[in-house]
Amino acid sequence: MKTSKNKFPVTALILTFVGVLFIGIVIVAGVLFFNAKTLMVPSVEFPEIQDAVDAAVEGDIILVKAKENGDPYMENVDINTDNIKLIGVGKEKPVLDGIGLSGTGITIGSTSGVLVKNFIVQNFDVGIFLDDSTSNMIKGNNVNKNVFLGISLKDSDGNMIKGNNLNKNNQLQAILLDDSDGNMIKGNIVNENFGDGIFLNNSSSNMIKRNNVIGNGLDGISLETSDNNMLKGNKVIGNEERGIFLFDDSNKNMIKGNIATWNVAEGIHLRDGSANNTIKGNKANDNGEVGIALVNLDSNLIKGNTANNNGNVGIGLNSTSTGNDVFFNRAFLNDNLDIVDEDANNFKGNKCGTSLGANVDCGN
Repeated sequence: MKTSKNKFPVTALILTFVGVLFIGIVIVAGVLFFNAKTLMVPSVEFPEIQDAVDAAVEGDIILVKAKENGDPYMENVDINTDNIKLIGVGKEKPVLDGIGLSGTGITIGSTSGVLVKNFIVQNFDVGIFLDDSTSNMIKGNNVNKNVFLGISLKDSDGNMIKGNNLNKNNQLQAILLDDSDGNMIKGNIVNENFGDGIFLNNSSSNMIKRNNVIGNGLDGISLETSDNNMLKGNKVIGNEERGIFLFDDSNKNMIKGNIATWNVAEGIHLRDGSANNTIKGNKANDNGEVGIALVNLDSNLIKGNTANNNGNVGIGLNSTSTGNDVFFNRAFLNDNLDIVDEDANNFKGNKCGTSLGANVDCGN
């Protein structure tokens, strides 16, 4: 039998390690705090934002006011220093405008611990770009009327994109995650952009939570070859194509508690090999075509959703979709049929008015 005499040294060692680690963090934080400076823009020393960014060291805070004459800042801002804060202050948000410029409004490159807050960033090719950067926060900005992308992450992990307003960005996506993992996209308003609202490409383990994605020109939220993401509590309404779209082998994602309504095509659409996804507790009502559509895929769980009043079918699985579980959903008053199964999928506990498929049981 093991005795308890060895437990104390191990516990003491762990506590000692944690204590040393905590002291180290406190010392580092203290050094950054006590050495921190506040840089004001505009000022004699720093008439433009980049002037202050170039002078900043770790821990510094850059406060930017709107120009008194109402003119915007006409510059590209590049941040390459860790742990600085770039904050718009004052009654009016400072405007960073790309008219006559090319490139990106604010670039965070190979950098961590940066805060960008409370700016208007408009008329660039890309509004805000995180490149190979981790643990940054982009918060409370208006990112509007950019040519290609609003906020873009490339090879960037563990960032927070929170409470931003993205409107009328033109050709591609309002928010793009490309090869970027473990990010939080939360509480953003992504409305009336001409392309997709939020797009993940080859990106995993991200949380897309409580965003309003409304009236965009293509899809609301799309995942391409992206695994293990959580889409929760989003309002995805009135987009010109699909509300939520998973394709090209996007696997093991959780789509939970979203409202996907009044989209021109499907509310929620999975296709092309996407497997082991869970579609649970969503409202996919009043869409132009199908509430929840599965095309060319297997082994997904569709559970506890409502799919009512859609223009064609409530829940539809095509002839190349097999082995999916469709449990405890409600589908009524769809224009064609409420539930359609063209192959051999599994159904249990659903409630619907009309159906097609040998395995479908509407519970009537």
